[in-house]
Amino acid sequence: MGKLKNNNKKKQNRHNATGMQTAAEVEEAQALQTVPVEKIMPLLDKLSSIDANERAWAAAGASNLLMYDAATRRLMLSKNLIGALVERLTDSVHEVVVEALGALRNLTVVGGEEVITLIPSLGVMIDSILSGPASTSADQEKRKTVWDWADNVISIIWAMSEHSEKALKAINKLNLIPFLMSFMSNIDKVPPKVIVSIGQCIYTLTDDNPDCRAIFVKNPDYIKSFQNILTLTVNAEQELLIKTLACGIIINMRTVIVPQGGESDYSEIHNAVLPVLSDTLNYDLQKASTEAAAAAQVVSAQQKEPDLSKPNQPASTEELALSAIETRLQTLQLSLELIASICTESVEGVEEEEEEEWKNETADDDDMEADEDEQFETDTNDDKKDSALDENALREMEQLTAASNETPMDLSGHPIINILTNIVFPALINLATPTPLSFPEQEIPTPKTVAPQITAQLAMTHLRATEALNNFLLTMADAVPGKWWYKQKKVDAEQCWTWLFQQASTVAGKGVQVGAEEKGQEMRGAILDAIVGCLWTLARGLDTNVPLSDFHIPALMGAYSSTTSDSMRVKTIGCLGVIAKRQGAIESNKVIGEFLINVLKNNPTPDACTEALNAIYDVYADAEFDYDMPVFVHGNFNQALKGMIKMVRFMVRNIDRRKNKDLRNRADEALMNLVEFVKYKDNERK
Repeated sequence: MGKLKNNNKKKQNRHNATGMQTAAEVEEAQALQTVPVEKIMPLLDKLSSIDANERAWAAAGASNLLMYDAATRRLMLSKNLIGALVERLTDSVHEVVVEALGALRNLTVVGGEEVITLIPSLGVMIDSILSGPASTSADQEKRKTVWDWADNVISIIWAMSEHSEKALKAINKLNLIPFLMSFMSNIDKVPPKVIVSIGQCIYTLTDDNPDCRAIFVKNPDYIKSFQNILTLTVNAEQELLIKTLACGIIINMRTVIVPQGGESDYSEIHNAVLPVLSDTLNYDLQKASTEAAAAAQVVSAQQKEPDLSKPNQPASTEELALSAIETRLQTLQLSLELIASICTESVEGVEEEEEEEWKNETADDDDMEADEDEQFETDTNDDKKDSALDENALREMEQLTAASNETPMDLSGHPIINILTNIVFPALINLATPTPLSFPEQEIPTPKTVAPQITAQLAMTHLRATEALNNFLLTMADAVPGKWWYKQKKVDAEQCWTWLFQQASTVAGKGVQVGAEEKGQEMRGAILDAIVGCLWTLARGLDTNVPLSDFHIPALMGAYSSTTSDSMRVKTIGCLGVIAKRQGAIESNKVIGEFLINVLKNNPTPDACTEALNAIYDVYADAEFDYDMPVFVHGNFNQALKGMIKMVRFMVRNIDRRKNKDLRNRADEALMNLVEFVKYKDNERK
């Protein structure tokens, strides 16, 4: 939630951007701490005032009290502070909503223990609600208040468990899963928004949490509840989000469902959840963008003269439409994250299934592999990308690839491969394509968009889709035998390459440096980084079949020069390194080779330096390559590399192994290889 903010002209306590208070604010807060209950109650009463300024002031005052005194905090909680703040979340005045959110955020930060103590009383109230129907309108109103309270308490527990390891340990000790699952067993009686909060909370609690796993082991029916949700027919965006959360929880608990199995044994789980997740991807972002812009304009016009005498007003049709779009985008983001995380794991079963068929045919490759190990280490660059496979697995895949080149496989009938290639891949292309509402205009200061929340959610959706696309491409390059997709769907792969450059141009707009620090513009850089990652992976998969246009190499080199992202620089170098290995393209190799040498001369970061060195080792590994003599030899590349040894050694020594162990190890290896490489190239033609 956003930090506390209030522009009320009346005197109020404020927090600065760091969350700390000024001396005057501390003094005022300490004075308020001594206020007895009869003085606190008027402040809480003002949360329901007909005056919007008083409602905002009361929420801000409550926020400050929550930050500095546990006793007062507990007292305020006992007076239904959470319920009162929940009411303000639907206030017709934006300022009041912001203050209420700030108060709840502060409660999450400092009042976790007090919030958790509310669980028993909340449980009693929920039990009474579930035990019978509401007979009067008063009962129905009471139920609504309790559900709102439950929603907020659970949301706070979710936020605590997601952002604080200490809070997570405390929550584990409270054994809250049975309490949360009591809602799931009555899913037809609980409002969808509460189920969403519960699902989000359980999804977080089940993520790499052994204590939570133990509870599910003892209660296998809990998992069945989520498996049953997968079969439900949904009619609303919140219900679709619930179904997606159930997929995530099942994936988190896969080691409980298949306790003794290897990763390939998760195929049944993936077969169950992937169709559900892929169905959620069927959403027209371009249409949603147009509808959101139109609805936001209507809402903006309606809010010009709010009725301050009505704290709670029913949401308009346009507000409900915006809410539904935002929920749908959140569902998409979760689905994309889950698809990205299981993509490689899903097809590893294919790898296992085919391995037995190829074992006899690849037996002779063992001797060849031993010979390759004695050669200079030039093939490590590709393995050091974001691959989910370790070095040994990649070696096995090289054997499978060699065999599959002789005996083509037909994987089109494999259920997971079929979904990924025919449903997920085209959906990722659509979801990664920006809409007119996806980014603010590149002006300084950044102008507001007509629907800022939708704009933020759209940009995040594009990022998640691009990241999932990279995982798909990586899987098809490294995990599926023989790079099946790159061969059988070559046209798709080549079109994807061209499309990625088009997207990069659209996302960059006037350039990634224009307003890069402005709010909303940072997403342009993040998406461009992900796009370059896709290009690197796609280049490896296509190998010598990359459909280059004249501007592609200059564009990649320009991306390196224009970005401040070290991650993007590394990916750019890696992509250019793959392109440079093509035979019959001496001129482009020369351009890239000189670029790599210049990168090293200009004191790059350790990551960029290591990647550039590895690219050079890989590209110029063999004198037989047609570009080696005219580019590497005639260009005196080896002499230039000799002169860089001292610089590289100095760089490596300045990497703190305790803070950056992986980087230091990679840099150490690159330095060792540099010394050996220049010797190797000196003697290669003698």
